[in-house]
Amino acid sequence: MKHLRWIIPVIVAVILVVNSACSPNHELFDAEATQAISDSLSPVDSIDHNHTWVLTDTRSITVKANADVNARWLKILTADPRKDQNAEVATQVMISDGESAFLSFCYPKTLTTLYAALVDDEGRMTVTEFTPSDNHVDFSEPLYTKQLMTYIPQPLTLVYCYEEEMPDYTNLNFDYNDCVLGISYERTGEREMRFHVTLRAVGTDRPMSAALHLKNFKYDEIDTIYTEGGASFNVNSKGEEIPEQVISPNLLRTKELLLKSQSQDKEEDKEAVINLFCDAHWATGDLLPPNDQWMIDHWYYNVSKTSSSDMTYRTIVPKEVTYVVKFKESMGLEYLNFDLIDPFIIKEYLGGTFEVHQFAYRNDWVLKNYKIAEEIVKLPWALIIPYKKFRHPLDGVNIGFKKKGTQGFGAYSSVTGHTFGEWSMNQYLANDWYLNEYATENQVY
Repeated sequence: MKHLRWIIPVIVAVILVVNSACSPNHELFDAEATQAISDSLSPVDSIDHNHTWVLTDTRSITVKANADVNARWLKILTADPRKDQNAEVATQVMISDGESAFLSFCYPKTLTTLYAALVDDEGRMTVTEFTPSDNHVDFSEPLYTKQLMTYIPQPLTLVYCYEEEMPDYTNLNFDYNDCVLGISYERTGEREMRFHVTLRAVGTDRPMSAALHLKNFKYDEIDTIYTEGGASFNVNSKGEEIPEQVISPNLLRTKELLLKSQSQDKEEDKEAVINLFCDAHWATGDLLPPNDQWMIDHWYYNVSKTSSSDMTYRTIVPKEVTYVVKFKESMGLEYLNFDLIDPFIIKEYLGGTFEVHQFAYRNDWVLKNYKIAEEIVKLPWALIIPYKKFRHPLDGVNIGFKKKGTQGFGAYSSVTGHTFGEWSMNQYLANDWYLNEYATENQVY
């Protein structure tokens, strides 16, 4: 299990301490030494060096509501809701008959057909299909008009899976379950966006915070932010707020919902950051205030199929919080898509504080300034899965490696043509490896 500590990590830590003893900031982390350790310990020898580690594509289109259907909403769908109850809303905007709208959105790379729907006040849908390569869409030849659906598509959910070990290369297993977040968003008004965040799993015994960076959207552009029903990841199931004295010193200690990014020099350039939680374990809702008020238990949540007798493993119902963000102006919201949503975790290591971002923003810092070599690892520290039913690996089970000339191993390695290993070797292959039918049943949650 990941919480066991072996002799090699101790030796490596000593090396890093020695190499960093003269640091003026008293941080023990040394990026150059860590790079050398990474190269020596990495189990991967065949990664696609041009890999973007992205399973979605992004499109921008103009849609004309040229239909007499009393339209109120325009929705872009991943499937035909009349035929597929897995259809999701990639993006949506308010619209009226005769108007045109510009939309930017992300969708799974596996899709070759998308759908646009005009929806009236009674929920009746007028639907047309289009291909991802289309730049303009209209309703001159709809598939059907003003039909009620037995299934109402929900916002597209992406699952964010993190490895909190970054930059600790001494205890790697790449099970991508140290923090698992389900995130969706929807535009619910002219100036209003809602972000639905679900904490699905915590597979580490170390403290961890999390936040969500809205790239290219300024802090000063936001009018208000609140949560539906006053929900909070910083409040447990008993309604008790996390005590400040148990929050790790270098993590997120403030409970303010809206924060300013710190990576811009000018105050007016600082971007908006949604504060998700101070401590991932408390955020599960399972913990009670500690008796001594100084330490909380850091169990493993939803990464084992059974709860252990010593309570190392726990099973919980994933907790969801919806953040309602009202902007001062509507201009620019049509460009907001998953490419500009960067949720990240914050952790401590050898006296330093690090942010773990998705691969596209792997060298960014938002709230905590840190230094790390640009290409310090051959695999990403976070994966983004465009599949709400994704089953993350169990504790200690790697996601599915494949070395040259060897058979693949791990949670997504059993079905040739649909494995994580094949995708890691060539980003254009096996883009559907994450579907449930390709998982190894006894190795996923």
